[in-house]
Amino acid sequence: MTTLTVDVEITSKTTARATLPDADVPHMDLEATENRSLSAVVHEFLTSIAKGQDSDVEVVYRTGRDTKFLTVSPDGKAKERAPSTPLPIVRNTPETAAAENVSPPLAGPVVVAAEPIEYEAAPEPAHAPAQAPRTEPQSVVAPAPSPAARWPAEPVTGPVSVPLPVLSQLSAPRANPAESDPARLGVRGRLNAVLGLKLAPKSDSLEMRLRGAQTTIERALPEGAMITFANVKGGVGKTPMSISLAEALAEHRGPATVTCLDLGEVGGSFADRVAVPPAAGQDVVSLLAGIDPAATDVPPSRVARFLTRQPAGSDIVTGRVGVDATLTYEEAAALGMILGRHRDLLVTDTGNSSLSASWQWAIRASHVVVIPVPLRRDAAVAAQRTLSTIAAVRPDVLARTVVVITDGPGDAPMVETEAVDAFSALGVPVCRMPFEPLFASGERIALSQLRSETHDALTVLAATAVDLMVGAVD
Repeated sequence: MTTLTVDVEITSKTTARATLPDADVPHMDLEATENRSLSAVVHEFLTSIAKGQDSDVEVVYRTGRDTKFLTVSPDGKAKERAPSTPLPIVRNTPETAAAENVSPPLAGPVVVAAEPIEYEAAPEPAHAPAQAPRTEPQSVVAPAPSPAARWPAEPVTGPVSVPLPVLSQLSAPRANPAESDPARLGVRGRLNAVLGLKLAPKSDSLEMRLRGAQTTIERALPEGAMITFANVKGGVGKTPMSISLAEALAEHRGPATVTCLDLGEVGGSFADRVAVPPAAGQDVVSLLAGIDPAATDVPPSRVARFLTRQPAGSDIVTGRVGVDATLTYEEAAALGMILGRHRDLLVTDTGNSSLSASWQWAIRASHVVVIPVPLRRDAAVAAQRTLSTIAAVRPDVLARTVVVITDGPGDAPMVETEAVDAFSALGVPVCRMPFEPLFASGERIALSQLRSETHDALTVLAATAVDLMVGAVD
């Protein structure tokens, strides 16, 4: 963590100004109280920042007479140090008696004084009517406007169309949390948490990009919206990424809006990777046997019996273990029809055979296809073969296909440049997913247990997919 620097300038016997040049935030005014000296107020302010950072804070302490360089630790201890940066330029200001009597910081509470807000007077009318000189006292109560001042002088002879504003003048202004909410991440987020400030994040910060992605994820989707994970190479991360992306989407769209469907071959690992495993009867075969795809009056509660709710709000439906054959094209289409009536979005995990009927249906029915590619030459070649097959099955979906390059043990970074160039030549966007130990471990996947970097990458990937599928129907 970068050491935070605080510049404290004593401005009078009872006031000081604190500036955090590294954080690019407004300065803070500190003021002594009846019970606390200024030095005590400054010391408590610096200690609170050190505790919030959980690390030492370097302080440039300026008085009218000299400049000291201190280090304040989270336990409140302050010690003088040699400057670790070039000496700052000292202003040539006259010394004041108030500044000379300031002692080094001691313990005490902090008082943050807000700067007064200056209001501008309303401009006077350009042509104000001249008033006659007063000859006698006048009443301070303004007379009510006469009917002549409220209505047209000419009689109305026909219908009058008065344009009304879209929003009433009494309506509260719209709130945009993505722009107005205080920062929660980075230095500004820590300052808000420690000092109770409401600093907004920087416009180009990671936090603002994530807020924009979250807003995109919440957009309205086309009917039958579907995202498919595909790669004819096994072991590239289709299953953990499809489960995690469904959870990331449900986290922002809400529970019971996203379902992750297992369309893999018999004996796949889908049921072994979800956080909450399915109970008996919660699988695709039971769902098809219990609900008629042609029925339009099936209550949502009946569909929910065959689904398994995951911690972040998505539902999963797995393939049944022990069946003799994979799903037919008609059965896969029936599943999509049933789930499409009760969920906003379907995320499908496919197997490794492009000749499978369920694989063919998933590609034909999808709005967006995601192809995970580890940095291995065999996986990159398989991804290129998958793209060729997609182009043969449904050429238009190739424009809404995303390649996700993942990091992992045994990867060969030299493959990345060649792979990215090959995918870009096909007009396919390429994203990057950081290494996630939980994906590689083979354990069950819960969104809350993923690394923050993985969680952020999933949010951006989800927003990218939503943008592509919404753009397809705009």
